[in-house]
Amino acid sequence: MVQIDKKKSADGTLHVTIAGKIDERFDPAVVLCEARGKVVMHLAGVRSISSLGVRAFEQFVQALPEDVVLVHISPAIASQLTMIPNLVGARAVVESAKLPFTCPACGAEKSHSVPFRAGASVEHAPKCACGGYMELDGLPEQYLPA
Repeated sequence: MVQIDKKKSADGTLHVTIAGKIDERFDPAVVLCEARGKVVMHLAGVRSISSLGVRAFEQFVQALPEDVVLVHISPAIASQLTMIPNLVGARAVVESAKLPFTCPACGAEKSHSVPFRAGASVEHAPKCACGGYMELDGLPEQYLPA
């Protein structure tokens, strides 16, 4: 089940937060009826996306206005975007991904947002409480563009 929250900022930008599982039951009608102008989608809470959910998400993004920004995309969305680079087409700009990091020294785990571009997991790695730098929990090409 997916949860969609939306709010308009003072400048008219529609901020949409999507959380849960995107599947064939994904219904973005509550967003589409209010999407005029810039839309910023916060996707850190998307825990999974099925194959039918990928199709529904692609159709959703294509139905939005031209000015769409995706921020803090989850590992599930990031993985799909690396496999299907044109998933959001030219309509949306992906700014950041909230990805899993681990500390090689103490084993601590943390989700951390990095820019959605090659090398960002190293350049923007978070610092652990133990003092060392954390590493991406997975391969960079699994979550970030090459």
